Amino acid sequence: MIWMKNSKRSIGASLIVPILLSIILILLIWYSKEFEKILNALFTSKSSEGSRTPLLVYFIEHIWMVILSSSIAIFIGVSLGIFVTTSYGEEFKPLLLKIASFGQAFPSPALLALAVPILGYGIKGAIIALVIYALMPIIYNVVIGIEEVPEEMVDAARGMGMTEFQIYTKVKIPLALNVILGGIRTSLVINISAATLTAAVGAGGLGVLVVNGVRTFDMVLILEGSIPVTLLAIIVDQLLRLVQERLIWNA
Repeated sequence: MIWMKNSKRSIGASLIVPILLSIILILLIWYSKEFEKILNALFTSKSSEGSRTPLLVYFIEHIWMVILSSSIAIFIGVSLGIFVTTSYGEEFKPLLLKIASFGQAFPSPALLALAVPILGYGIKGAIIALVIYALMPIIYNVVIGIEEVPEEMVDAARGMGMTEFQIYTKVKIPLALNVILGGIRTSLVINISAATLTAAVGAGGLGVLVVNGVRTFDMVLILEGSIPVTLLAIIVDQLLRLVQERLIWNA
């Protein structure tokens, strides 16, 4: 009982950091002009006008790309990861892991560059590149998580007369959920950061400020785009880490 109370207190204390960072992020987005003035006071800007488009617009575009690409990656990654651990798809596991590893090792700017001739400039190519880049951590963790489930528990489930579907839904996936969430957590953080590069192919997002800042050597624009991205990545990482810890404590 004391252990459970301490666990709840620990979770409550751990929420302080993501909550504070979320408040800071909201204030930066909402009061973007004031944020820009502070940056202008600290760094030399090449433009006296700053960004013409409100920071909120770029932030919404960025969030939308991350949510869409991550949702597709999670659905595909979890489905494929589960499939190759079954008796029906086990033969495809080595090939899938090799393909996923190649996609992860391939530089994200190169993926974007390859998508442009096929799909043109815009969000379509950006989403496909982000999905490919985010797949590896999810697939890998799903496979590892399921394979690490103790064999004696699987044998006990079979002895109770469970079908393979029931073994997955009632034994393997619940026990592997913490590891699977670890892959999703890594994937989301990668996607939040990688989405800044999609501005180079006309997909929008906070990367527009970063790219424009790099082109004009404007530190204010670079920081105006990169600080919200960094805060968002830390917040998502911290919140998903708390979900993982909660699953461990409730196990």
